[in-house]
Amino acid sequence: MNTLTIKARHIGLNGTICQVNTVIDCSQIKISSKKDELTVVIITRKKKPAALSLFFDIFSLVFIYLGAFPLIKSVTFNNTDIDTSLWIDKYKTRYDLFRKSLFISNLNNATVNQYVLDEYRRKQILAIYSLQYLTSEAYTHMVSDHRITLLLHVIDGICEINNKEEDLLLTEIIKKYRIPKSKKQLGSYISKVYMVSKECFFYYHRKYNSTILPLLKVNQYSFLQIIADTRNWNSHFLRDKKPNRLKRGNEIVIYIELIQYMIRLKVAKDIGVDVLEENIKEYYYIIHDWILKVLYDKDDDLKSNTYISSKQWDDFIKQIKPYSDNSTIIESI
Repeated sequence: MNTLTIKARHIGLNGTICQVNTVIDCSQIKISSKKDELTVVIITRKKKPAALSLFFDIFSLVFIYLGAFPLIKSVTFNNTDIDTSLWIDKYKTRYDLFRKSLFISNLNNATVNQYVLDEYRRKQILAIYSLQYLTSEAYTHMVSDHRITLLLHVIDGICEINNKEEDLLLTEIIKKYRIPKSKKQLGSYISKVYMVSKECFFYYHRKYNSTILPLLKVNQYSFLQIIADTRNWNSHFLRDKKPNRLKRGNEIVIYIELIQYMIRLKVAKDIGVDVLEENIKEYYYIIHDWILKVLYDKDDDLKSNTYISSKQWDDFIKQIKPYSDNSTIIESI
């Protein structure tokens, strides 16, 4: 038997119990965490290339659940070190995405198993790979217009629907939003945007009253229209200027954050994984508070525990600062 051992780090793992002990592809898979360190052990009859291929598939599940690839610190095969310096860029996620608020599922036997991985492998993997590259360090300085265009093509890839399903979705859109348009005028892409948004954003937006859409000054249909028009114009440079497309940098960044999250959530649901609804609620509350700050420079009517705690701390510092002889000490607490 051969043993592949990977040690990685993710700062969001602190205080999170991750325990997996299962069999996938006739190989024993063990995943555990201690503080911010994640350890993956694969005991297998596979040779090194096949064992690594299995690990990469499992690691992609971890990316979907956590929103980032944990930073790989060491890889050994039968106690011999493997050089990872030339591994492709997608495994090096941007540091700003190492956030516990992005976690949508736990790592356990229910989320890492043979059934889930088989369902994942049935997805359009190249589309998911694109998302992983777009969130990597190598793509940090990509202009936002180009980033969102590529990201919107990922939606195309993960939503594999036939003509009949597309027709039903377009009919639902017309009926639900009372759109006086034909299905042809709507275009086919908006049906996929609707599929992702309905299940992974609108549902939670309504259930938890996150009020993101009013802050963006849109309703559900105009949200769909903005995304579709942005993708269609940026991709094809149509004569029709698509006036609803995203143009302002700060709004593009907000939509990128939302869409990345929605895509991961859609993939997790498609492969049969239970999602952490409290985490999802907090995430959308964070987005609400972030938009409030970025677009309106306000910190009232906060919804997320994250922003409320931060504001309480800032208020505390302001209150005690006049009583301190050394304000630099207060600032560094």
